[in-house]
Amino acid sequence: MFRIGGLVELKLNTTGKIKTIEIAGKFDIESTEEFESIFNKLIESSPNLVSIEMSRLDYIDSSGIGSLIKSLNSLKNKKGKLLLVGMKPMIQNVFKLAKLDMFFEIMSSNDFHLKYSNTDSDDSDIDDLLKRN
Repeated sequence: MFRIGGLVELKLNTTGKIKTIEIAGKFDIESTEEFESIFNKLIESSPNLVSIEMSRLDYIDSSGIGSLIKSLNSLKNKKGKLLLVGMKPMIQNVFKLAKLDMFFEIMSSNDFHLKYSNTDSDDSDIDDLLKRN
């Protein structure tokens, strides 16, 4: 887990083939550089699916949204898919008002777990690397 300036926490998880970054607290200009650095390292292995768990996110400003847009584009360029999961209604309303829900796939935590919980968790990144060679 990474805590940036006491305002945001970033935590990385892998469940099966799904890479997840959990964001908690306040996602603003002070935390975007660290988030983007972590995200870019995460997608070096070209994962098919990355989720951003946002259920503990209390605040996001335009720089945080811009960072998510940049991440979405980076992952699309690698033929991957980005999901935003578990947004609080207040934050989801910001995305709807800005029409960002037309670009991002936004899911509730329950829908995400129902759809992706049957992912084979025994596979690891090393297994993928071995299959490619």
